Amino acid sequence: MQNRINSLSSLLRLFISQYDLSGKHLFIMLSVPVVLAIASSFMVTSYLVEKKVHEVGEFNLKRLEDLLSQSESIGQYAITLSQGDCSDLNEYMKFKPYYRGVLLFNAHGFYCSSTNGEIDFPLNTLLPEPTLKEPTYFIVPETPARLGVPAIIVIATQANQTSGAVVIIEGQYFIDSFIQPEVFPRPVLNVVLGLKGATLPTVPQFGDGKVVAVKADNSELVILLEVSQAFFWYFFWISFGLSLPVFLAFTWLVGLHLWRKKNRYSLADDIRSGIENKEFFLVYQPIICTEDGKAKGVEALVRWLHPQMGLVRPDLFIPIAEQSQLIVPLTNYIFERALADFSLFSVQPGFRIGFNVAPEHFIQSDIEAKFRYLKDAFSQIGVQPLIEITERQLLTADMCERITALRELGILVAIDDFGTGQTTLSLLQTFTLDYLKIDKCFIDTIGQDSVTSHVLDTIIELCHKMNYVAVAEGVETQEQADYLISRDVHFLQGYLFAKPMKLDELALWLKKRN
Repeated sequence: MQNRINSLSSLLRLFISQYDLSGKHLFIMLSVPVVLAIASSFMVTSYLVEKKVHEVGEFNLKRLEDLLSQSESIGQYAITLSQGDCSDLNEYMKFKPYYRGVLLFNAHGFYCSSTNGEIDFPLNTLLPEPTLKEPTYFIVPETPARLGVPAIIVIATQANQTSGAVVIIEGQYFIDSFIQPEVFPRPVLNVVLGLKGATLPTVPQFGDGKVVAVKADNSELVILLEVSQAFFWYFFWISFGLSLPVFLAFTWLVGLHLWRKKNRYSLADDIRSGIENKEFFLVYQPIICTEDGKAKGVEALVRWLHPQMGLVRPDLFIPIAEQSQLIVPLTNYIFERALADFSLFSVQPGFRIGFNVAPEHFIQSDIEAKFRYLKDAFSQIGVQPLIEITERQLLTADMCERITALRELGILVAIDDFGTGQTTLSLLQTFTLDYLKIDKCFIDTIGQDSVTSHVLDTIIELCHKMNYVAVAEGVETQEQADYLISRDVHFLQGYLFAKPMKLDELALWLKKRN
């Protein structure tokens, strides 16, 4: 996990160093997700709020239709009370909400009110003549009992249509039920009811909010609802808060992907110039002999001190070097750098230096001449070069032939990360090696009851039977070291003994250890 975190931090450091994120690129990387979050939140909120308000309108439109139907039934029942006293009508309407009252009429005019008892005023004070021809409903700006206050009129008539009842619905009471002042944020700010060309309120007043229209399917009713701005912005900021982290992550991931794709070649140019400018340096991790506890060799590990990016991890630049056909020049540089380093102090004869060598090296036409030169040069300073071939690399027949030729020159050959990749038992039987380096993943199983814990013993036994020198990588605890020594593993390498060190640290460490 720590390695993954370090890799990610190194990758981000590369990303940040390539882009001057203190300037316009930082502005772009921050502004793009903000703009996307605002735009998407606005669209989503508009849709959801309009949908919600439309649902409120449909619900209340159904309420109104039910109220009109109920009002017609009330009117029909009120007609049956026309032969009695007006007090009966008053008693009938006493506990019914939404209603201003009921008026009974005949051909001569209105004669009974549920609120005022017996009355006498002409029909045209409230109703135009055409409305008496059939049961209907409409909006009036006022009634005689409440001047200046609009209402909804529902007319119920008898079969002869010369007498009937007028049910007066308190319009504003119904409108106020939409607003729901006790709810925050309330969805609807203003409501207008439209019916047959008239409106309630008589003079509609809308603000700056979006107006949603809901129309009845089988009538002339229409409700106009103004969306509350507070309701809109409440859900907008919720949507924005949820979407911004998503767009930030998405934008940065896309930017990182495009950067890696676009700057692969520019980073390859940096590697090429880094080789020329000697920006790469080596650190060495000792390899300990289990017989006497002394260091019999080291593994050379390359590091890159980039002039702008700082220290760049190998798992970031080596894949690019391989894809850009720079791994061979880089490996040649490593050979020369190690040769220069170990020319500065003396080591015991036969001291081994391990180098990781990529498959591309084994298809070079001058490989034998190159390694003959290296063998001779290292021999002059008492060093035995050892090439480590990662097992994850596929070894072709031609490569095996060239590796065999290198062994005949006196170059030691090891399979690195053994047990994790391409090597098969048949290949080991036909292809002679010197060392098998056991991968750290198997060393970590020591002391654990896992499926792979038994694989380690099998690999060690294989080394002994085939006369290969076994090297255990990644040894970090004394328990691991004791276990490997008890299994006659020849060499150990890991942080238990020493971390990878620069040349001056290594010289002091070797002097103290050996």
